[in-house]
Amino acid sequence: MMEQPATMPFQAADMDSAFRALFDSSPCGLILLDEAGRIVHVNQRLQDIFDYDASEMLGQPVEMLLPHRDRAQHVGLRDGFIKSPSVRPMGLGRDLSGRRKDGMEIPVEIALTFVDLPQGRMTCALVIDITLRKRAELRLREANVQLEEFTHVASHDLRSPLRGIANLIEFIEEDYGESAPPEVRRNLGRMADRISAMERLIDDLLTYARAGRRTLKTEAIDLGSIVDEVIALEAPGPGVHIDVDIALEPFEGVRVPISTVLRNLVSNAVKHHDLDEKHILVRARAEGIMCVIDVRDDGPGIAQAAQGRAFRLFQTVSSSGRNNAGLGLAVTKRLVEAHGGNIELMSDDGQRGCHFRVYWPRFARSDLDDC
Repeated sequence: MMEQPATMPFQAADMDSAFRALFDSSPCGLILLDEAGRIVHVNQRLQDIFDYDASEMLGQPVEMLLPHRDRAQHVGLRDGFIKSPSVRPMGLGRDLSGRRKDGMEIPVEIALTFVDLPQGRMTCALVIDITLRKRAELRLREANVQLEEFTHVASHDLRSPLRGIANLIEFIEEDYGESAPPEVRRNLGRMADRISAMERLIDDLLTYARAGRRTLKTEAIDLGSIVDEVIALEAPGPGVHIDVDIALEPFEGVRVPISTVLRNLVSNAVKHHDLDEKHILVRARAEGIMCVIDVRDDGPGIAQAAQGRAFRLFQTVSSSGRNNAGLGLAVTKRLVEAHGGNIELMSDDGQRGCHFRVYWPRFARSDLDDC
């Protein structure tokens, strides 16, 4: 007995119905044009993008969906495409705009293709409204510009008076010489310490600003050796026990940022621990396209009410919710996200320990690396 095929082959009518269903249900705007550039068919998403009903568009020139300034030029471009069609994005390298029914312009991305039908050659355009993406890009650019401006002020306008105060302290110390009373020497020392602290804070601000810039040079990353270097540099001292479990093959990446992230997390675990005996675990494994790095400690942890502030500027939070000035975790988060990764904080109330998990890309991605 002959086995029946699992699925029956499509008939021409079935293909026509399937095409129409796919066209009408597409999440992207789709528009079909005849050889004269008139609108033959549109799907629901295109109606939503431009706020026109299909009945208002059918039979009209496609230029009705363009800003007035672009319409005359577009007629020539459209005729050129019909004479020599190809599958390609439209306006590559340029910002494209559409025009809604109410006159509002919207940023769009458009891809073009063509199909030969009994009625003639048809042009099909795929239209995507990228308004939300453009808004997000604008907000990000504005935030980065403001941060650059702020750090420039911090670097130049704050450093100068600090240096002036430091010089005055040196002059006073020279004038007093060895005859300075102990209380005066103590107070001058405290002032010098405060100035040094402020200078370190300025350096940290500059580090935070630069952390948002992606490093492009890649090399083979051996995470085990990087962790060993971090531990050696931290020189944690007696009472600090760091266990390392790296189950990961070397991968292509950027060494300095990932080393900085690990150093900040290990340093954070040591610095904020409240016991003489400190236990820290650094573990890494591959998970899909990501390298998953866990840094855990058995310290006091971070209260859930304070975890939302942990990655903010000038926030150092403890299990009690008390916070002090700090930038370590803010820099860490900025570095991780600038290189296409993500960082999570896991710490439960009533239980000791803090757990940071970093997701770091193991492979180059066109949206991050093809610059």
